[in-house]
Amino acid sequence: MQLDSNIRSLGYIQFKTHSVHISQDLDRDCFVCFKSTGDRCDIDSFSSYEEAVEYILEPLPSVVYYIQWAGETEE
Repeated sequence: MQLDSNIRSLGYIQFKTHSVHISQDLDRDCFVCFKSTGDRCDIDSFSSYEEAVEYILEPLPSVVYYIQWAGETEE
């Protein structure tokens, strides 16, 4: 099986609050953005440049909710 990837790297932006890797998926004609901090990450794709810009500029939420099951320890 051959996996052809037509993803072109467009760049990397480092903000005070987060960093974003930006690529363009040429097959799907969309922008793919991977946003991260020291302990969280998120990835999303956008068909329009304007939507991608909004996502890139917005920091990840400072409040994070998670579920901890009985018997689990937080790492």
